[in-house]
Amino acid sequence: MSPNFADQCLLRKRNLIRGAYSEALQVREFVRKYFRKDLNLTTKSALQEDYSKNYLPFSDIVRKLKFLVDDIHRESRNDLTILGDQVQERIRKLQNPSDCKTAKKLICKFPHCGFGCQLHYIGKCLLVALGTNRLMLVKYKSVHYKGFEKVFFPLTDACSMEELPKHAEEWNGELLTNYHNIPVVSLSYHKRYPHTRFKAFAIPHNLEEKIKVLHDDPNSWWIGQIMRYVFRPKPWVTDKVQQIKRKLNLTRPYVSIHVRRTDKLHREARYFNIEEYMQHIVNWYERDEEHARSYTRKVYVASDDLANVIPDARSNLICNRYPDYEFLYHAVHEDKPLKSMTQIVQDREEEAELISLVCDLMILSQSDYFVGTYSSNIGRLVTQLMHSSGDATFRSRSIDYRMFYYAGLPLTYRAVEDFSGEKEDLSFSAGEMIVLNAKKECPLYKGIGRNEAGLHGSFPMHKVEEIFTTAQYQALNDTF
Repeated sequence: MSPNFADQCLLRKRNLIRGAYSEALQVREFVRKYFRKDLNLTTKSALQEDYSKNYLPFSDIVRKLKFLVDDIHRESRNDLTILGDQVQERIRKLQNPSDCKTAKKLICKFPHCGFGCQLHYIGKCLLVALGTNRLMLVKYKSVHYKGFEKVFFPLTDACSMEELPKHAEEWNGELLTNYHNIPVVSLSYHKRYPHTRFKAFAIPHNLEEKIKVLHDDPNSWWIGQIMRYVFRPKPWVTDKVQQIKRKLNLTRPYVSIHVRRTDKLHREARYFNIEEYMQHIVNWYERDEEHARSYTRKVYVASDDLANVIPDARSNLICNRYPDYEFLYHAVHEDKPLKSMTQIVQDREEEAELISLVCDLMILSQSDYFVGTYSSNIGRLVTQLMHSSGDATFRSRSIDYRMFYYAGLPLTYRAVEDFSGEKEDLSFSAGEMIVLNAKKECPLYKGIGRNEAGLHGSFPMHKVEEIFTTAQYQALNDTF
């Protein structure tokens, strides 16, 4: 689908404004990072004096650019909502065939891992199901938490696992297997990288141009639609979330943070203190003129280690440094002490833990601004849910990795101009293709990746543009 002239103009306008705002945020982060360097007092004092004189007009530019970005997002919100609802209807139609017996099926198998991990595995299966036009079925007994069917709407209202054969042929990817005539296949989590086009970060070919016009991050919007269908809490859960918000007096605007501790610190991530989250929250309030006038700035805190995180957030150090901020949270059992990391890990299979986690996810994703870690499945899931109902490109921030999806396609960029860096940098010429390493900590203004020659290094993000990968999802072949 080729964009018409009006769409081309709108896309150019969006890209110019978004690019200017993104680069302004990168400059500010670079300056603040520079001031944290170990400089001698005379040099630092002189730099800070010069910075204070010139920062006000720059800060004003950032606010004006944010206003333009917000205006663009408001203009596209209705069209995004319509497009998202259409995608949801196509998924619902696929998951509820008129004849379950004749419908081709894909059984989704996933490992015994955390909630966010399992939801992302289901999302991986749903992408393949949409691509191959198969009904996806899930064994709920494999879900890590009890009460999944009580909390969420079923993925299909019409079909069940009961009438399926005991053995289903393993699906190895449409590029290797002649699967068309096989009625039931299974996709196992052991198949980490099946030979398939239908992976995360492969957006529908017939939606590419429309999404690019309406959304700043098409990949995140598409994954957001997948997770939106998987994550559909029942009305009583939504009512419970509203009760929690009323009790906490949690009205908008509010920001949220997710602090992941427990097992992640041993295997996949490093420790971040509350101060590192607060730097981004303060930045958000500063660049939002309306919210900057709010006397009490509310921060909703979710964590798998509230027993240690809440005392940290309400410590004298944080309170003295951020006196206008109020830290709010919701505990599973309000009449009992907050749980430690060990207790949380032991109690994960309790139904109450699932309900509490889902309520946290809803409150986090409904906030005006979110700060978390993308090394955590929960952090990525929150951002994906935010994108499912709008454009959250500048409303969500990770303090470690960039967005990625396990076993998904790599994010690819094209150099828009030459770059000649230092020894540890990745130098390139305009037109070269670069694969981003999302699982590396780096600031907004810098990326880490490799070029076509296999060379690795860091590079400035303003010198590259993202290249999108598309796929022909059979279940979405109808014209939108």
